[in-house]
Amino acid sequence: MHGELELIRLIAARAGMRGGVSVGIGDDAAVLDDGTVLALDMVVDGVHVSRATHSPADIGHTALAVNLSDVAAMGATPIAAMVGLGVPDDLSADDVDQMYRAMDALAGEYSMSVVGGDVSASPVLSLSVAICGRAGDGVRPVLRSGARSGDLLVVSGPLGASAAGLALLRDPSIGAGIAHAEALTQAHRRPIPLVDDGLHLAEAGASAMLDISDGLLLDADRMARASGLRAEIDLGAVPRAGGVDDVAAVVGMPSDLFAATGGEDYQLLAAMPPGTGLEPHVTVIGRMTDGAPGVSAQRNGVDVTPARLGWEHGGA
Repeated sequence: MHGELELIRLIAARAGMRGGVSVGIGDDAAVLDDGTVLALDMVVDGVHVSRATHSPADIGHTALAVNLSDVAAMGATPIAAMVGLGVPDDLSADDVDQMYRAMDALAGEYSMSVVGGDVSASPVLSLSVAICGRAGDGVRPVLRSGARSGDLLVVSGPLGASAAGLALLRDPSIGAGIAHAEALTQAHRRPIPLVDDGLHLAEAGASAMLDISDGLLLDADRMARASGLRAEIDLGAVPRAGGVDDVAAVVGMPSDLFAATGGEDYQLLAAMPPGTGLEPHVTVIGRMTDGAPGVSAQRNGVDVTPARLGWEHGGA
């Protein structure tokens, strides 16, 4: 399989833009001319989740949460979702009930609805969720391509919890003595979409935004390349969730790079004009500059950008 980004480029070259659409392939969501945002994400057993470590409710929650995060990254409010369910032979009716109960509970937190979908037999469990949302009055959806040189790069909260939780789930033996182990595994099993933070950052004037799904450095690289700029990340400023340093030490990685490349945090990364008023939990971690498009990670002023920026489907 080719890398995810290469496949997206191939698909985009074959998918024409026609009337009624202002933003097509290449952002967290597509945008219609009326400001409606549309996104779709899949959750597949053995790729994004594991039935060995995730309950059916965890899987249902995750499938909707990652789509809500895409809507949040556009600075929009979710309205409705449709779910395509691939059913393997060993999935019970109770499993399905638990998944949809969890999806409906999460949808209820945002006053949105699951309004339909499709069901099909499948070799493995999969959920494909299509979601729509709408930006607030007078606020256009925030794209990843709008950053300007001099903008500050901010994150909405601490990173690394999901990657640490995944490490603990894969090898429970490393959990002995790890602080916050339960919170870390919960962060991986039950990601929290940050819709309110997305609305706040959009209203505060974010010039670009995306959710951190594949790792801070990889997603910052995507924003920088889409905006034709260079993202400079100060690893020392990147907030880390409690217990991440301990897990990183056990797996033999510098904790700052572990948090910056781990992925599935679903925090928001935004480019903000200097002087913007921000909520106290939002942290400045770098800035956008002129230069070769891409990302650089700096530790005490020294470039330590790794070859692997994050997680990519089909990547080496």
